[in-house]
Amino acid sequence: MEALAPSRSVKIGSIDIAIDHNCQVQFWEAQYKEYRRRKTGEQDDEVVEEPAAPQTPVKAKPVSWAALLRPSPAAAAAAANKKANEIVSSQAAAADGRKFTTLEDVLENWQVEFSAPAVQPRGLVNSGNMCFMNVVLQALLYCEPFCSMLRHIKKSVVFSFNSNTPLLEALIRFVHEFRADRTPLEQLETGLESPFVPEDVYEALQKKNVFQTLRGQQEDAQEFMSYLVDGIHEEMVSVLQAHRARTVPATSTEDSAENGAGWLEVGPNNRAVNMRDVHSEAVRTPITQIFGGALQSTLTVPGATSDGTPRRSNREPFQWLALDVSSDSVSTIGDALDELVAPETIEGYMTVQGQPATATKQMVLERVPPVLVLHLKRFVFCADEGVKKVHKFIEYPAELALAPAWLARSSGTARYRNARFRLTGVIYHHGSHASGGHYTCDIQRPGGEWLQFDDVDIESLESVDAVLKEKSDRTAYILFYTICR
Repeated sequence: MEALAPSRSVKIGSIDIAIDHNCQVQFWEAQYKEYRRRKTGEQDDEVVEEPAAPQTPVKAKPVSWAALLRPSPAAAAAAANKKANEIVSSQAAAADGRKFTTLEDVLENWQVEFSAPAVQPRGLVNSGNMCFMNVVLQALLYCEPFCSMLRHIKKSVVFSFNSNTPLLEALIRFVHEFRADRTPLEQLETGLESPFVPEDVYEALQKKNVFQTLRGQQEDAQEFMSYLVDGIHEEMVSVLQAHRARTVPATSTEDSAENGAGWLEVGPNNRAVNMRDVHSEAVRTPITQIFGGALQSTLTVPGATSDGTPRRSNREPFQWLALDVSSDSVSTIGDALDELVAPETIEGYMTVQGQPATATKQMVLERVPPVLVLHLKRFVFCADEGVKKVHKFIEYPAELALAPAWLARSSGTARYRNARFRLTGVIYHHGSHASGGHYTCDIQRPGGEWLQFDDVDIESLESVDAVLKEKSDRTAYILFYTICR
């Protein structure tokens, strides 16, 4: 990630920036001025002393998501900033000419959409080992259902930014920093907007108990994405549960016990399968609609179990599939998925009658999300070497079709048998170690154009072939496949 040792560091505002031999301090000062110009106008505890200059209007912090839709006149900046923590009145919403609703109503009724407008590419400043965050944010920005969800909430909800959904609001502000523009990168006549620091996301993350030492410390991109997306899901769950607690009568203890008892389904060869949802309490949110799938994990034991069924299955939700690629037999994504669903033998299993038996466990796909995220498990633990990276090239297709062997044998999976998923993003890891290296990504814009993002640097790729080929300096780590409509 940072191949050269920094020769010095400089404090720009409250941020320590490592400066290498080829970097100009003036560049970072300009970046910081740009950030402060776009920020709230609030002063940090430490401020860079600058020569006196004519005072210019600053961008006030928005009072609501709806306020992001309206241009903020310079004359109203002070008043808007003063009311930053107030909920916009219904009169203001009506004056805007839009129909607004509550966040819980949007979360309850939202359906997956693929209508997010194309945005002009924009680089993200790496303010100290932050490439793992930058690639995830770029990938989510160009994930059409996710970006569409954020824009729908911004247009539909009147809400204070000082609330209990800081991650959701930070991502809405992040998306708002990008201008709608479908022009291919090489045809832009005016050039790209300046790269910026996603400060709102930093601040929201620092309110949480994870990633407290965010700046200057390398993190894993997959772990960060998991935390960020799960965190937004949990914020949505909190909003929905609070709403339902006010409007829906509490479920009785008897009903809850009955709902968790499981049920029978007809499995292969017309044999009964005892089903159980291990996450029956999970709340449906836009995040689960976009990324949420389910695995069916089936345990088969010779002879009948206590209820007369030789099979017992659990339904296990996932938001991305972790694929083991360490085996010598795995060289493609298809091979890795074959490994995922291969039956596993469990020696020494004891039946309910107390008799030893050889059981088998198998996992198959029961529900596939519109955006299928595949995490290639590049880092494995070895007893003699510790954690090491699997460097080999894993071939992945531009379009993925689900093999029947990967799917559960139930009527619910019939709609996936002809489904195809197109590759829309790849996050790469550079380097040899889990605790270091660098992250970049290739992302497909709406319209088919492929771009390569390396923090502030953005390049146009000739075609998807450049994405699919083996690279000498990096390996694919996270793949994004979006269902073809």
